Amino acid sequence: MNFLQKSMGLGGNQSGAVIQETPIVNFPFIAPTTTASGVTVNPKTAMEHEAVFTCVRTITSDIAKIPLQIEKRNPAGGWKVDHDHPLSDLLNYPNGRHTIFEFLEELVLDCMLNGDAFAVVIRDRMGNPEKLIPVNPYTARVYEDPQDGELFYYVTSKMLIKEQTSIKSETGETRTIYHSDIVRLRGLSLDNGKNGYSALSLAREAFGLAIATQETAARAYTNGANISGYFKPDPTLGADATMALADKIKTAIAGIVNSGKTAVLPGMDYVEINRNVSDLQLVEARRQVTSDIGRIFRVPPYKLGLNDSEKAANVAEQEQSYISNTLVQYTKPLEQHLNRVLFKPNERKLYRISFDFTKQAEPSEQVRGNYYSQALTIGWMCPDEVREREGMAPIPNGKGQEIRVPLNTGVIGDPTGLPLMGDNKNGDKNPNS
Repeated sequence: MNFLQKSMGLGGNQSGAVIQETPIVNFPFIAPTTTASGVTVNPKTAMEHEAVFTCVRTITSDIAKIPLQIEKRNPAGGWKVDHDHPLSDLLNYPNGRHTIFEFLEELVLDCMLNGDAFAVVIRDRMGNPEKLIPVNPYTARVYEDPQDGELFYYVTSKMLIKEQTSIKSETGETRTIYHSDIVRLRGLSLDNGKNGYSALSLAREAFGLAIATQETAARAYTNGANISGYFKPDPTLGADATMALADKIKTAIAGIVNSGKTAVLPGMDYVEINRNVSDLQLVEARRQVTSDIGRIFRVPPYKLGLNDSEKAANVAEQEQSYISNTLVQYTKPLEQHLNRVLFKPNERKLYRISFDFTKQAEPSEQVRGNYYSQALTIGWMCPDEVREREGMAPIPNGKGQEIRVPLNTGVIGDPTGLPLMGDNKNGDKNPNS
């Protein structure tokens, strides 16, 4: 941070050096957006495609509805949810405007469409986090200290006007934020983590083809879905008369409301070509580009309506695969960044922030019942742990903490661990005596 301090006059002699700014590569009006298909690809035009909207909406809402919780390390092993931790309220209401659902949804949305998502950590006088404020990625600049490579950020948000940020003397809506005070969720990086690149920028041609296919289908219905022939004007007509007749034809037969109508116009001959909209194979093309977009975002086909014949068991397996291969690529780095900025180094050994996926792919009651029955019988879960997973209160007097093990099993080679005899040859005697 030495370069930042010198550049801004925060310590020592001021330097006249100019801060090297990392360009915002995903700004839709700066980055090249025109594709070979002739359409413009940016977050707005991409979201107008139904497959892109479905993928983005599915991933953002699925992540936003997963409970975000603080867990405390158990000295005996494992982790236990800590509902009384001081940061628990922050993870439900990160600031006065956003709930945690809206906060997570906005971060993931920015990351998917722009390649970068930012949230500023507001701390109290003791340095404890008290707010998380998301920042529009179009108003954020990323800088790299040329001396030590540390990243810092120049961000703008009206929600920062009344807050103290990394540099206490700064006021207004534009602030300099240290890396230790920012939560950043980014896409793939091609420059050692300075910039995040969105799928829209890296696979621009695929999205352009999808948008062009959708627009072609829409215009086919606008101009008349049945392309069975064309009108041949009388060669004696002038150019103006021909154009006037063309406008009359369009008025008479174009559009959905005129579907099936027949135009009767003087001076025009109809030439049949026996082609219709099905010959354009728009249905097949749109299905293919939908599959392509789902593959880019790693959204399984059943969530896009492509596999209607999937069996319930297979869908359940795909849901678990969807969690492991799609959602975790956003939740894992978000967990790590939240742990980095919200906990001090010594606190990270005892606490962690994690997403609880148990409800995302929850099986049926019958499957859960069989699972819990085996867990209780074998003895690797106690009744209170089962009740906690089901949202129930523990059994009073600590009875639910007892571990149950089957009495007809023993440890191989352990003379004191002999099983009970099934034929009752031991009578009332202790079989291990």
